[in-house]
Amino acid sequence: MLIYDNLKKFSLTQPNKPCLIKGSTVITYGELQRTVNKFSHRMGSSVKKKDTILIKLSDPIAQLLYLLSISKLGAASVLVDPTSPQDLFKDLMKKTNAALCIDESFSLPDSKVEVLPEANPEDLFLGALSSGSTGKPKLIWRDHQSWVSAFPEQSRVFGLSGSDNMLLSGSLIYTGNLNSCLHVLYEGGTVVIARSSLARSWIEDIIRYNITAVFMVPANYRILLKAAENPLTQVKSIISAGSKTDIDTVRQLMKYFPEANIYEYYGASELGHISYSRTKDLLENPSSVGKAFPKVKLWIEDGLVWVESPYLAPDFKPKATVSDIGIVDEEGYLYLMGRENDVINKGGVKIVPEYVEEILNNCPGIADSAVRGIDEDLRGQKVAAWIVKSNPELTVKEIRAFCRQNLPKHACPQKFFFVGEIPRNIKGKLDRSKLKVL
Repeated sequence: MLIYDNLKKFSLTQPNKPCLIKGSTVITYGELQRTVNKFSHRMGSSVKKKDTILIKLSDPIAQLLYLLSISKLGAASVLVDPTSPQDLFKDLMKKTNAALCIDESFSLPDSKVEVLPEANPEDLFLGALSSGSTGKPKLIWRDHQSWVSAFPEQSRVFGLSGSDNMLLSGSLIYTGNLNSCLHVLYEGGTVVIARSSLARSWIEDIIRYNITAVFMVPANYRILLKAAENPLTQVKSIISAGSKTDIDTVRQLMKYFPEANIYEYYGASELGHISYSRTKDLLENPSSVGKAFPKVKLWIEDGLVWVESPYLAPDFKPKATVSDIGIVDEEGYLYLMGRENDVINKGGVKIVPEYVEEILNNCPGIADSAVRGIDEDLRGQKVAAWIVKSNPELTVKEIRAFCRQNLPKHACPQKFFFVGEIPRNIKGKLDRSKLKVL
């Protein structure tokens, strides 16, 4: 099955039902089908099957419209953060041999093709950017069948159907948001994308659009709860992913969403869904990331979590690991003990310290650097940097300016500590455990 297969059916059976809402923008299933058809036929004159197209837009609805249109041409999209450094963007263009970049200046071609190429379930439709063990973002290529095959199980596990209105917050560049959006459209439901990053507006959207399901990372749930005043009983499903939910947040969610079942899942761009927990699991086994997701086989090999499932990205079949260290208890609950490469988790966004260090070490006035995450109650982790100066006059303001020019916004350090030397072991390797908050 293809990610857009159900859109045609719903454009005929429920053409006037809203499928996408963001602020004043409301798109029905009929409009979505017509727009995607228009875009694909117009782009078909310049986009060929198996091409790679970079989408560098900030608006989630525009991101989705172009992604669906490109996938109908049998081509693959890479969603790129518009705030990414130009060097990273150029590297992606070269690495993917991209045929086209769709940004704010892009206009659809005037010409169009009458017949579209035939897309197949095994065709790639997405290049998801994920932090690699080398310290630089890497592309995980996803095909239709591995992605769509999880939708029926997601519906069953999370209690979702075409009658649901789901609230999402943030860009579809985050694959958790993209997955939830495509899943709800697969079912024929309505996706409401938060119109701002303010928690008060999220609550207003929940009430205004009769939201029955919410998907967010734990950091955003903690922010949402700070603004909650009265119980919201229309919400039936609360779904979390990206990082571990703490038990206090679970209890607060139960208080303000008393009719909702709370779910958490653990997954990766490379592997898809791996495990999940329900409310009872989150309360009784708060340190666990749950049991294997339906149709997933997971086990521990040399201390690492290995996975075999139909949801794996094509390059990772038939089995794979993302180097998470874990254990499985006698009842089948999986516990994660960290990741080999010390990835920083900032509100569900993964940041590799080595990548940030490489950029920092190119900053004039820096002799050496080290980076790790510092726990923060609301938003997960902050990115912190320990700096050894080669220029005693170097200031934090100058380093921040350099980072803004050379790093994605989410990877820029928020805390800086100036030190005399970076702690290293007898092999000369950085010892992050000895990086102290000063």
